Amino acid sequence: MQNLKVTQHYNLVEKQKLIYQWKIMDFFSLIDLYSYAKDPDTLNLNFRDPVENSKDHRIRILKLGFNGRESVNQGWISITLSPNIKYYADTKYSLYILDNVNKKHFIQTFDKIIIKKPDELRIPRLVEISKLLEMKDKFLPNNHLTIGVEVTGFIRTNSDRIESQFKTPRNQIIRELKDIFESKAGSDVVLLVGDKKTKILAHKLILTTCSPVFAAEFSYQLKIKGGNEITLPDMDPEVCEKLLEYIYTENVTGLDEIAERLYEQAVKHQLTTLKKLCEDSFCRGVTVENAVKYLVLLDRHHADKKFFDNVLRFIALNSKTVIKTPEFKELEKINPGLLTTIVTMIASVK
Repeated sequence: MQNLKVTQHYNLVEKQKLIYQWKIMDFFSLIDLYSYAKDPDTLNLNFRDPVENSKDHRIRILKLGFNGRESVNQGWISITLSPNIKYYADTKYSLYILDNVNKKHFIQTFDKIIIKKPDELRIPRLVEISKLLEMKDKFLPNNHLTIGVEVTGFIRTNSDRIESQFKTPRNQIIRELKDIFESKAGSDVVLLVGDKKTKILAHKLILTTCSPVFAAEFSYQLKIKGGNEITLPDMDPEVCEKLLEYIYTENVTGLDEIAERLYEQAVKHQLTTLKKLCEDSFCRGVTVENAVKYLVLLDRHHADKKFFDNVLRFIALNSKTVIKTPEFKELEKINPGLLTTIVTMIASVK
């Protein structure tokens, strides 16, 4: 009898529920950009998968759309999902807005079957902009809009695991991006930075993927002006280089020396991790002379509580000298509420 070698192929099927939340910062600025845009088309902003360093991304991009004047959905926010899934069937999607106590509103649910090829899923009318603005304290706390997505479905996991074996390691990708950042090879946009309009070469795809604000600026300026030049008059060239260094390499050399100037741009361009790196730098470098200034910055930009409390406690512990600084004396005029917070902390450590 001839021996036969039998090879068995099978798919392991698992049911999973995945929850994503996108916190979109400085939402009022996006509203202003939409309001003043001359372009009648829909303004789309891209937001990457919020699960940092995840090896199991199921949604690659969320697109937040402000429907233009020529759209039948004018005045509404649209949502488009770009799943990063193969062999993902019997899938249920639920999209919603979270309020200031994490309660779901404007829930929309639909089913979608994706076979072999990723698709885009779109809801043209998720919520009216006017409703968000009428109840901004509820739906836009701290000027943030939080969009949630729940994905439930059966996933054939063996295909994903096999594919993951051939993925380029993350550190290799970062090394390659660092080479691109330093060489400027293949750059397709020119950033005109500062009053003197220093020219800095960059790559549109990388900038727009990493920052929704860059995506909006590119969408607006390139459509209005044409060409490949973007004007950034409110940014210092050195700060711009450091901002690009982070976007390309996830690192900033000499961060402590430039953190204060870089912080505002990190907030503006919604680079959350860079924002936290700058806040951490403030805590490491806090002194009697700069403590109040740092605390004002952290308060203004709704810093992570641990960073805010760290600087606040430093001020309290060194209150005898801090209260003599000009910055502390100015607080009563510019931010009496923060002054009260400081005085309360000073009293608690005595």
